[in-house]
Amino acid sequence: MRPRVVGRVLYALGAFGAALLQQTLLLWLFYFYAPPPGQPHPARASPSAVGLAMAAGRVVDALADPLVAHWSDSLRSRWGRRRPFVLGASPLLALCFVLLWRPPHAGVSAANAVYLTVTLGAFFFLYTMVLNPYIALLPEVTARGRGRVATTSLQAGFNLAGIGAAFVGSSWLSARFGFPAMGIALAPLGLAALLVSTLGVRERVPAAPPQPLGPTLRGILRDRRFRIFIPAIATVWFGLSMVQLALALIVTVLMELPQGAVASLLSLTLGVTVVSLPLTARLIRHFGERRTILGAMVLLAADLPLAAAIGRWPLPLAPAAEGMVALALAGPAVGAMFILPNVLLAEIAEDHGRLLGTRAEGMFFAFQGVIFNGTTSLSAAALGALIQWLGQSPPEAWGLRAALLVASVSTAAGALIFTRYPQRSDPALRQPQPPV
Repeated sequence: MRPRVVGRVLYALGAFGAALLQQTLLLWLFYFYAPPPGQPHPARASPSAVGLAMAAGRVVDALADPLVAHWSDSLRSRWGRRRPFVLGASPLLALCFVLLWRPPHAGVSAANAVYLTVTLGAFFFLYTMVLNPYIALLPEVTARGRGRVATTSLQAGFNLAGIGAAFVGSSWLSARFGFPAMGIALAPLGLAALLVSTLGVRERVPAAPPQPLGPTLRGILRDRRFRIFIPAIATVWFGLSMVQLALALIVTVLMELPQGAVASLLSLTLGVTVVSLPLTARLIRHFGERRTILGAMVLLAADLPLAAAIGRWPLPLAPAAEGMVALALAGPAVGAMFILPNVLLAEIAEDHGRLLGTRAEGMFFAFQGVIFNGTTSLSAAALGALIQWLGQSPPEAWGLRAALLVASVSTAAGALIFTRYPQRSDPALRQPQPPV
């Protein structure tokens, strides 16, 4: 294997560590702190308190994104611009992950809500310190687009492997040894992947001096494609974040299965997604990034109402079978959403830098992080509020069903916005932008 290919594989490995830690948190946080009735775990906080704590953590993440991005864009060190952040913050991120599963009290208490809010805030701040510089390496690792789709496909594969490890490993560990032991077992795996990934990348420090923050921000906001990309993807992400946070509840409440079935059922979606990755790459080559991601958005918007109606389909199927069908149908679209947003954003950032002579890849991905974290905060708060207001007790579970319908509407709105995204061949995109 050629050194450049090996470097891309090692770089993509970091997605495994990031996905393992974050997906485990997203999968089990509501279930661990505010389990639905009838589950063999004590509640430690109310659903609304968990939703607000998650929202607060995402706000911290959003505020940190532009600061970390500008810092890493401006850093000039012999280790590079991005690597010092990943190497320094990853151990602390793993520690915060362990602490999340060790609240001070066994029952519901204000102290648990405060503890969760503070620990989540620290986790997401450190997650930004790691992930923004890591993703900002993509345009450099795949300079001028060489191997970009292949590299992001590798990232998607490792990302899915991390999610699969979160589904299977966290389910088995938490059921057999408890959530605190699960945290101790998974944290080193995520840490190792992040460190190996960063140490395997050779980063070139640009000769151009750092740019001031204000002109950098104004230049990015003038980018035509970016102004369409961000609201479209953020609106879709609002819906997907709500679904991610509710996955364990979908399996245990709507599908009426025990906690131990979470891993196997969600692995079905992952399996379909992994199998669909080569097909997604072929669709990208044939139809282009724009039409492929638009089709994925439409497919997701159509599938989510099926998930909301689990147990109510006019077919002679058990709720578990209905859920399996809905999850499997989502697989190909989820695969496209794993690959394409970063491909498009890296293309936008690279074209921007070539036309204006600035290197602000971190800030482009920071804007994406700010918007995504803002929408994730809103989705967490909305999910907690809907569950608190409408309930999650089976078989009705109106709050959970309403959340999935909201996610469908949001995804459809994102697809509508994205129809305005121009092709790269648009002549206007090859012209230098106005001075800042």
